[in-house]
Amino acid sequence: MAGGFFRGTNIDQDLRFGDASKKLMKDMGFSDLLKRKVDMSKVNMDVIKPWIATTVNELLGVEDEVLFEYVVNLLGESNSPDPKAIQVNLTGFLESKTQGFMQDLWSLLLEAQDCTGGIPESLVKQKMDQLQKKREMEAKILGALAGAVAGVARSRTAVILASDTGEAGVAAMAGIEV
Repeated sequence: MAGGFFRGTNIDQDLRFGDASKKLMKDMGFSDLLKRKVDMSKVNMDVIKPWIATTVNELLGVEDEVLFEYVVNLLGESNSPDPKAIQVNLTGFLESKTQGFMQDLWSLLLEAQDCTGGIPESLVKQKMDQLQKKREMEAKILGALAGAVAGVARSRTAVILASDTGEAGVAAMAGIEV
């Protein structure tokens, strides 16, 4: 072994140690939706990022900032990311939920690239529905508060009348014990 020469092969030369991601891509099932390319320059990622964070948190059951950033970085690596490679890379984190997540994400990205401003119509509609529900809830709360305030005002008026006139009959008519 003179001259620092090593015998044998390295990992790149030995066929027994193939690329694991290539094998996963062959074995893994992919949605037909992932065959379409997305031009990320047409997508407004500021709108997509909250959806990614919320969906990842729902799938895992905990807030995972690292996985969120990883997904965003995978999408931002090129102007036209490879969805199959992204799905393979996320499988270790999301396991059986990866295919559903990628289907939803990719359909959202495809929709965003076709919409004006890179904002998917489905997210706009979802936000409008949230605002409508919020307004309805606020109206219910205001109605309940108005009813409660009116009830308190009636009872205070009856108590004041009863104490001023000395008659318990007025308070009794209002349903209040003095």
